[in-house]
Amino acid sequence: MAKNKNLIYIGIGAVVGASVLFVVLRAVLVKYRVIRVAKREWQGWGEPLIDINGKKVRGASRLEKKGGFAQRVAKYWREGTGINNRDGTDGVAWSSAFISYIMKKGGAKDKFVYDEAHSKYIRDSIKNRKQGKFNAPFVGYKISEVAPKVGDLVCYHRHSGGIEGFYDRTSGYKSHCDLVVKKDKNQLEVIGGNVGDAVTKRIVRINSEGKVTDKNQKWFAVIKTNI
Repeated sequence: MAKNKNLIYIGIGAVVGASVLFVVLRAVLVKYRVIRVAKREWQGWGEPLIDINGKKVRGASRLEKKGGFAQRVAKYWREGTGINNRDGTDGVAWSSAFISYIMKKGGAKDKFVYDEAHSKYIRDSIKNRKQGKFNAPFVGYKISEVAPKVGDLVCYHRHSGGIEGFYDRTSGYKSHCDLVVKKDKNQLEVIGGNVGDAVTKRIVRINSEGKVTDKNQKWFAVIKTNI
């Protein structure tokens, strides 16, 4: 009987220990801190939402020029990229400034490439992949290669035509990345800046393998986050 009790105590201890470890990891790992920052910002913008069909189903439009939102965008620029003369009223795309902001606030430090253009850090992460640096803080894969997980970035280009060739481009290009904040059986929830002129969540379709199959955008890369 005593032996059985000991086994029960050991089992309970293992479960409790695993739970505590999970909580600690969520507090320590950069990816989870970045997610918390992104969710907080999204809530501050009124929780705009785009459904799996690409239709906006919640949230006001053109917020970036209103009230304190323009100042919020200025904060993304200032604290995310170090640029001090931009805000939500100047018409400059600020989605990369938002990603830079949440990475910096989440504690990525010098491990992330902070820039006003997404393609800068996308190309850097792809370079890690091509050089076999699979344990680098950020590693960029083709959209068909891997299934994105919570804390990763999913990216699309904003040019005409398909996705062929963009993964291998070494010069700058117009693009956008969103942060994966939740993953379900057949969809991702991602948050990005300057989507509908706000910090917006969108639902992205995935297949049974967890890979992105969404056709609403020209997704071409997944940036795995290893920190």
